[in-house]
Amino acid sequence: MPDAVPRLLVALYGPTSAGKTAVSVDLCLRIQDELGLPTMVVSADSRQVYRYMDIGTSKTTPEEMRGIPHTMIDVTEPVRKLELETFVSQARGHMEETWSAGGVPVIVGGTSVYVRSLLEGWEVDAVAEARNAIRRDFPRSMAEDAYAVLARLDPKAAGKIHENNYDAIVNALARAMGNDPERAVAPATRQVVLSVDRAAAEIDQRVAATYDHQVERGLRDEVLGLDERYDVLSQYRRLGQKSPNQVVHTHGYTEWFDVALDRGKAVENLNADDLVEVRKRVVERIQTHTRRQRAAIPKLTGVRPARNANDAFNTVKAALEAPPPRPTNTKPSNPGRSGRSSGTSGSNSGGAGGKRGGGRSGRGGQAGQPSSKRGSRRR
Repeated sequence: MPDAVPRLLVALYGPTSAGKTAVSVDLCLRIQDELGLPTMVVSADSRQVYRYMDIGTSKTTPEEMRGIPHTMIDVTEPVRKLELETFVSQARGHMEETWSAGGVPVIVGGTSVYVRSLLEGWEVDAVAEARNAIRRDFPRSMAEDAYAVLARLDPKAAGKIHENNYDAIVNALARAMGNDPERAVAPATRQVVLSVDRAAAEIDQRVAATYDHQVERGLRDEVLGLDERYDVLSQYRRLGQKSPNQVVHTHGYTEWFDVALDRGKAVENLNADDLVEVRKRVVERIQTHTRRQRAAIPKLTGVRPARNANDAFNTVKAALEAPPPRPTNTKPSNPGRSGRSSGTSGSNSGGAGGKRGGGRSGRGGQAGQPSSKRGSRRR
């Protein structure tokens, strides 16, 4: 290893139930033990950022972490959506802390927009300003009007969004009005982008097995606790898809409330037949979601498969030992329009780590200090 450790950013992306957690922790332990470098996992999962949604989102438990610090988990309560700019700001802050300590941050997750925003160094401030302006002009009560404007500006985008999905409408309008996130100019950063994947049939089997294990671990009690804490079913009955609570926008939870509404029951009164229907819907929807996640893998420039932690470690070690990449002065194209990054591959220079984030929110609120209050876990 060279005396001066280069700024390296590692990303492990893959579908739900592919086994990213085990690979990432094993990789981090080997980086620490064999290379002597500190590591930190930066979770890139848009559901694990919410507190109290532990079992149904398969959050990594303290036992599974094996001493590796994990951040961007339990960032906020699920009463409203965590905006992308908040995630990017806080995640970049944790990445900078790790680099400052001479370490290697490892992004792990299946939310492609989270992974790409960090790898490509998206500039999200302009999007945030546009989104705030749209919300002033079109409050949540005017979601249908906002959707009508979107349909005129970008019919293709509108066709992919439910007319009552207010947050998605606002985000699409911000992009349609020319406010796609642009990558920030950043110091050259080596990147290793790895995909953790399995055959579709195996993923489908693992999704079903994961749900059954979640039920065994107490998913029903977790759902009931969320309903009691946030009055989820009552709000969902009134607002439907307009409900800002992220519990009803998360596979593994939504289906409990959908079945309760369909059967005209409280969640605690769902019987065995109802729970069979809940399971069917959860498994089918997550299996469909994993196909979308797998389709996003080719959009990560320079991505290469990692069958296991050994593959991942060898790639990371080679990237650290390689000659420094040549910096580029050319501003990359807009990833929101191209759908791909340019100028970042394998150990090439990239844009991650552009702006430092202000917040420091992670597991238990402290970067690098896993909470001891973890009793549950996600898919």
